[in-house]
Amino acid sequence: MCRFLTRLLILLVCLPSQLQAELSLASVFSDKMLFQREQAVPIWGTATPGAAIQVGFAGQQLTTTASAEGKWSLSLKAMPASSRDQQLTVTSGTKQLVIKDVLIGDLWIATGQSNMDWQLNQTTTGKSSIADSEDRQLRLLNLEGTLHPNNKHYELKFLKQLNKDNYYRNKGWQQSGPQSSANFSAVAYHFAKSLRSEVKVPVGVINLAVGGSPIEAHLSPEVMQKSPELSRLLPQWWKNEDYPQWCRQRAALNLSQWTASADLRDQAPPHPFAPHFLWEAGIAKILPLPVKGILWYQGESNATQDGAGGPPVDPALNKMKFKSLVKSWRQAWKDDSLPVYFVQLPGLNRPWALFREMQLEASQEIPHAHMAVSIDLGHPTDVHPRNKQPVGERLARLALKHSYGKDIIANGPIYKRSTFKQDKVYVDFENSKGLSASGGGAIKGFELAGNDRVFHPAEATPSKGYLLVRSVKVKEPAFIRYAWANDPECNLVNAAGLPASPFRARSDTATVRIACIGDSITFGSGTKDRLQNSYPLQLQDLLGKNYEVKNFGNPGRGVVRKSMRGKEKRAYFFMKEHQQALAYQPDIVICNLGINDLMDWNRFGKDHFVSDYRSLLQSYKALDTRPRIIIWQPLAPLFKGQTYYGNPAAEGINQAIKKVSDLENVESLDMASPFEGKDHLFPDKLHPNAEGAKIIAEITAKYLN
Repeated sequence: MCRFLTRLLILLVCLPSQLQAELSLASVFSDKMLFQREQAVPIWGTATPGAAIQVGFAGQQLTTTASAEGKWSLSLKAMPASSRDQQLTVTSGTKQLVIKDVLIGDLWIATGQSNMDWQLNQTTTGKSSIADSEDRQLRLLNLEGTLHPNNKHYELKFLKQLNKDNYYRNKGWQQSGPQSSANFSAVAYHFAKSLRSEVKVPVGVINLAVGGSPIEAHLSPEVMQKSPELSRLLPQWWKNEDYPQWCRQRAALNLSQWTASADLRDQAPPHPFAPHFLWEAGIAKILPLPVKGILWYQGESNATQDGAGGPPVDPALNKMKFKSLVKSWRQAWKDDSLPVYFVQLPGLNRPWALFREMQLEASQEIPHAHMAVSIDLGHPTDVHPRNKQPVGERLARLALKHSYGKDIIANGPIYKRSTFKQDKVYVDFENSKGLSASGGGAIKGFELAGNDRVFHPAEATPSKGYLLVRSVKVKEPAFIRYAWANDPECNLVNAAGLPASPFRARSDTATVRIACIGDSITFGSGTKDRLQNSYPLQLQDLLGKNYEVKNFGNPGRGVVRKSMRGKEKRAYFFMKEHQQALAYQPDIVICNLGINDLMDWNRFGKDHFVSDYRSLLQSYKALDTRPRIIIWQPLAPLFKGQTYYGNPAAEGINQAIKKVSDLENVESLDMASPFEGKDHLFPDKLHPNAEGAKIIAEITAKYLN
């Protein structure tokens, strides 16, 4: 009896591992799937360690052996497109798996956030599109998240079992038809439908989009870990101040029971907004299945600091993230030219102009990445515009031209250059044939400004392949812009009826505005006649008429918001000069702050300096002008003989300034070294005299030039 119980116990212990070792295929394989044509097709799965595996498909018979870990893989040779139903068989011993009705054609990945995930049955053309969706050569795989990041507290029991291996659920591959297409991505469906009508081969699409998801969740862990800017987002992302604010706030709501648990609160919680979570839950499970290319529609959660109507996020940072995403895909598929087609954000009552400009720049800087313009398809108050058919069709046009070599116009007018001539501006575009107003009438959306930067509506008239733009209110234009608003009224199209991308430009002779912000040295204290001898005024003389330099200095100001100067707040952030500098809309910001934070450094300065200084700089980064930011580093001239020389807090502040410079990726200008041994230029042992201010101006002018 004891022997029987012992054997039974051994059998029960071994049973789970035996079950795990049963022959299986990766989750991406199912009936009705599609293989990418003209590329080797990997087949992989699990089996009993050491077991022989036989794979058969389209006349190919391949064998391999499962590894000691029970994993196996092999590759079918590249095959031409085929609309014939075929079977994939996988055999090991007496066990056989059969995948039926497999086609060979072009496979695309569709991913992003909610506007990519928006279902066909929710769109303006949904009813007729669904009724017309029957197509046995169009295959759809819809991966749906088990945690939808809506306004909900998720149960702790649910969160504990959620992970990257079970986040996505799917019903397997489906043939396109009214039932399968209704709940599928509208953009991805219309993209595929358009391709099917032109390329005459089977097409498949895998939808991985998740509403509200930040770009960080879609990045690969390898790319994030190797990037100094991205790796700092990884530690405790759910309360990391550098992580997209709206995503942190929504995740905090979803994860409230997790973070309230004493046992779990310091452990990384499972959530689709987490860094590289969606990559590992989705893309990693598809790899290395070959694909034709990637479709991307995302940005709403990254464009502004709060994901809604708050200040814009630094466009340079967002561009770096998008380039890292493209790098993630291309490294994963080992293809440096993997096509990426993405959607520029449409109009909405949110400050997205800078993000749209970033997207345009990215399309021009990243090889084999092309952008579909959707500025005309937005809604003034709805982040989910319902007319998705043109979005999918415009993505398809890009693919038809750049992936299939079709001789078509794939995009609307894209800005190339402008010529400022007296009271007129001539604008040259790519895809400029047939420039006109959509629907007829006057072209709308153009504005001109002189060096005062006050923009006025302008008339735009096609002229010999160019667009002639002028305004009776602007006698000498220096700046031009088109569709530069949250939800602009604009209608420029080309002969293909495709809309122009928003853009802006300036003349070569436009005045460059420089805002000098800081404390008493910037203000001009110590120069006797600061209105003549402060360094900003001397800088103006050195730079000449093409520059406009303004002094926004305020004596005694620092960085830390909690710091007090008697009963008055000390931080520059609260000063009227700060607001004036922002309103000035500078092209360059030169900042000298920190010396006055010595007063409260040991009290609370070291705990707040970095975050407060970053917040100050970010307010300038959010400006429409995307200013170049230069900070003095180390502190304002500190050398032997000066008042604060040798102060132990000075080194701490210098280290903090260096950290701010690195985190915000701004420029640094050494204004300390040039004054070593020149203490005579600082008669009061703190402020430069007129000669010292002149040297500061000369160093700055040389650096700018």
